[in-house]
Amino acid sequence: MIKGNALRHQMVLPQQQKIYDYWRSKCVGGQLPARHDIEPHVIGKQLPTTTITEVCEGAERFRIRLAGTGFWNLFDSEIQGRHIDELPLGCRKDYWQRVLRNVVQNKRAYAGVTRPGTPNGSHLAQFWIRMPLSENGADVNMILGYDHFVKMQRSSQSESDQDKIFA
Repeated sequence: MIKGNALRHQMVLPQQQKIYDYWRSKCVGGQLPARHDIEPHVIGKQLPTTTITEVCEGAERFRIRLAGTGFWNLFDSEIQGRHIDELPLGCRKDYWQRVLRNVVQNKRAYAGVTRPGTPNGSHLAQFWIRMPLSENGADVNMILGYDHFVKMQRSSQSESDQDKIFA
């Protein structure tokens, strides 16, 4: 469940590593932390793009319980209280449903990078991590999320140069 450090070594951003290390510090005795174990003042710099997502309907749906203010720029509206499948994520809805289900089913954290899929996020790379939370220490009922958005630069290379690898 909470073994090894392989996931941490896959994270390229120190912000992801910091919140992951904090979450791991709350995993005591092999049990998952509960929502009340997460202290906002400790992860203050990450709060604008932090979420707590509730597992609903036997992991068939997921509802954003809390969402930082940084998501306003991405969605142009409040996402708190809305289900993932109600958000304007385009083709990313299925992606996020799979990620969240994996967190619930496997009871472990996942991290990755994608494009947001929102109308305001097409120029961004989204580095994300999702970590399970549990009121009883074992069954995942909420998911702590952190996202870091980075503006992608357009390539000025010609099409023929895009397939080349430069060293």
